[in-house]
Amino acid sequence: MSIQLNKILKNGRGIFLAYDQGMEHGPRDFNSKNCDPTYLMDIALEGHYDAVILQHGTAEKYYQDYYKDIPLIVKLNGKTQLTKLEPYSRQLCTVERAIKLGASAVGYTIYNGSEHEGEMMQEFASIVDKAHDYGLPVIAWMYPRGKFVEDKLDNDLLAYVARLGLELGADILKINYNNNIEGWKWVVKNAGKAKVVASGGDKLSDREFLQKTYDVMQTGAIGLAVGRNIWQHDKPFSMTKAIQAIVHHKKTVEEALKFL
Repeated sequence: MSIQLNKILKNGRGIFLAYDQGMEHGPRDFNSKNCDPTYLMDIALEGHYDAVILQHGTAEKYYQDYYKDIPLIVKLNGKTQLTKLEPYSRQLCTVERAIKLGASAVGYTIYNGSEHEGEMMQEFASIVDKAHDYGLPVIAWMYPRGKFVEDKLDNDLLAYVARLGLELGADILKINYNNNIEGWKWVVKNAGKAKVVASGGDKLSDREFLQKTYDVMQTGAIGLAVGRNIWQHDKPFSMTKAIQAIVHHKKTVEEALKFL
């Protein structure tokens, strides 16, 4: 069965609104407004995002009615920051449950460099096997972490995990951008036919984030998975239009800034 990437991409490019930080980071990223998933869902719907990323529990309670017009990516694994153990993100939701919730794709984080990477890679391979039987795209969060990783933004290391994502069967790879355009071209090259999106990361100034978005698009990546730089923003819809101008309409940073 062919993989249905067109459900979460427009003309081969994509901007995904990520809201899985509640499990990974706790409420430290939230305020009284954006802690409400409805606020995020309104941004995703009215901002015409290519997909929204949710954990299964949030999806079950909030991905309903007219919100189903937004393509859904269900994150299948997760962990907390409450322990000081080696990074290990176990599967918490099945592919079948994600499909019942209306998912157009599923996602999974692999912490390569952790002493538990083998278990995560094996679990991910099983997810790819099941998801692809349904034509469901699989997105791999490729995050080098753990006691064996000295610099998680090292270019050769990011190229390595990009290659691992391809070898493991991922359709899209979510990788942290390291502010090295030429180096990241090598990262994207090593992903082969697997598509690459950059992680939005911590909240930046408007110009910094739009410059990051523009630079990422010069490397051969297809877009962004962005969260805090949108739903922590005072003008989330204006910032949405700005990044869409760059990703989908190939505008410059100066042209995108006009939306703000």
